[in-house]
Amino acid sequence: MEMKKFLREIDTFSGLTDAEIEKVAGICRDRALQKGETVFSERDPGDRIYLIESGAVEIAKVNGGGRPSRIAILEHGEIFGELGVFEDRPRSAGAVAMRESKVKVIEKKDLEGLFAAEPGLAARILRGLLKKTASRLRLADEAIQTLIRSFDA
Repeated sequence: MEMKKFLREIDTFSGLTDAEIEKVAGICRDRALQKGETVFSERDPGDRIYLIESGAVEIAKVNGGGRPSRIAILEHGEIFGELGVFEDRPRSAGAVAMRESKVKVIEKKDLEGLFAAEPGLAARILRGLLKKTASRLRLADEAIQTLIRSFDA
């Protein structure tokens, strides 16, 4: 898939101008993943953001028993890995390809360089990422409330 067209399909970048999309495309790199391949593990450095072009990636956190507990399955057009990049902390969960997948990768250093050179673009991208994070937090809150209600019943 053509890079600029793909980026337009992602909510975080959908409102950007053609020139801005071109700048984001300039820092994206392709990565092919095999089924079962680890993208990153819990506690790895948060140094990249991933955009799923095709396939599916499972996000999981190791539970108290040492087994992975699924947090989400992400597919085409989803972003992951952004929390580790912006928190400057190790990854809070791991990511594994559930089937053969293609992702775009944005290195933290490249994103920081783009943000330093283009503060207006940085604000628009960060606003999009904040919306995505808020949406995921809302879903997590709803899941927690459902779980609490199940224990109260």
